[in-house]
Amino acid sequence: MNSVSSLPTALTNLSTGQTARLHEARLDAHAVELLRALGLSETQPFRVCKAGEPCILQVEGTRIGVSRVVASNLYVIPDTYAV
Repeated sequence: MNSVSSLPTALTNLSTGQTARLHEARLDAHAVELLRALGLSETQPFRVCKAGEPCILQVEGTRIGVSRVVASNLYVIPDTYAV
């Protein structure tokens, strides 16, 4: 069994297929508000559809593309049952 840390890590450290939840967004207030409007929040799990540039996330039925710079400032808690 693969052990996954429950400590916050940058989104850029996740691989395609992993699931996680947002822990902290180290971005300006407007960017955080926009991501929340798209469904990315501490309570909503998401899956990494594509790691890299851009990083593509799936939150429920919505896919969100974020740049590597944005992804490196999003700290997440990987799910322990990562796919």
